[in-house]
Amino acid sequence: MLNTKNEIDRMRPREKHNMALSLREKCGKEFFQKHNTEFIDVVCPACGLEGKNSFNKNGFHHKTCKNCSTIWCSPRPTELLLNDYYSSSEATKYWTSLLVQTDNDRKILQYAPRVQLLVDILKNDLEFNPSFAVDLGAGSGAFALALSKTKYFKNILAVDFDEDCCDVCRNSGLETKKGSIEVLDHNTASLITINDMLEHLFEPKAFLIQCYEALEPNGYLSIACPNGEGFDFKIMKENTVSITPPEHLNYFNPYSITLLLESIGFKVSSLETPGILDVQIVERAFKLGQIQLNENEYIRSLISNNDNSVLMSLQEFLRLNKFSSHMVAVAKKIQPVTSTSTTLC
Repeated sequence: MLNTKNEIDRMRPREKHNMALSLREKCGKEFFQKHNTEFIDVVCPACGLEGKNSFNKNGFHHKTCKNCSTIWCSPRPTELLLNDYYSSSEATKYWTSLLVQTDNDRKILQYAPRVQLLVDILKNDLEFNPSFAVDLGAGSGAFALALSKTKYFKNILAVDFDEDCCDVCRNSGLETKKGSIEVLDHNTASLITINDMLEHLFEPKAFLIQCYEALEPNGYLSIACPNGEGFDFKIMKENTVSITPPEHLNYFNPYSITLLLESIGFKVSSLETPGILDVQIVERAFKLGQIQLNENEYIRSLISNNDNSVLMSLQEFLRLNKFSSHMVAVAKKIQPVTSTSTTLC
């Protein structure tokens, strides 16, 4: 457990992070006004069932699944519209630059312990062959570099659709390809890692099926994404900084991500919520007057008390009991895909 309460300022510098959030809100609202008539209704991205209307944010409607509690944006922009947004949005470009700036702290605080946990899981599987690891949506390459430092894999490939990110990865000495899952042949990868990407996708199940097909027999998939049943989601609801349409569209939870992976042919080997920022996110928002916590008197008293040891203990409780708002699922390819078709609308 980390022994300081400054992780959020290192990974999300206040002034720059606030600028990023302002740009996301501005660009999101403008995008909605311009394109909302082209949006498509979709069912739950985890189990394919209908949901109940939950809230709007920046104009975007969100639903919650009656079966698995997944939260998702519907109607949502088409894949083509999303690609256009990511290629031209001022908010996206600023966020990418912020990730690069905080790259070193992210490697130390987030990625190093997560990579070690992943490698420990893989080493315990005698069927696993650590020949070829692929980091999809590699961004600045921080996670791929953390994988490389373990010396466990023979080859590591960083893949990202953004040319600037690819340049950063190459400059860090990583083998790099521009694109996404389509750059991989079937049955070639030992490990595919996806960090903070699944929540962005128009059709997550179709993408995960492609990942399954790209993995060799007994290969593994590691996914890091928001936990829609996590602490700051529950406390702040739609006001959490994690809900940022049109960038984020899908908010799975430990139960629903397991349902989704098993429906494709994976077996979940590990599911943790190793987040370290939940309490600090709520604390920062409260102290800045962004939330009031009038209906959460107990949480309000804990945060108002300003006792660092208590807040750290609360964060540790969230982590250990899978209540953090950031989760990591590690799953093994165990059986053939029964169908490659998915229906979202």
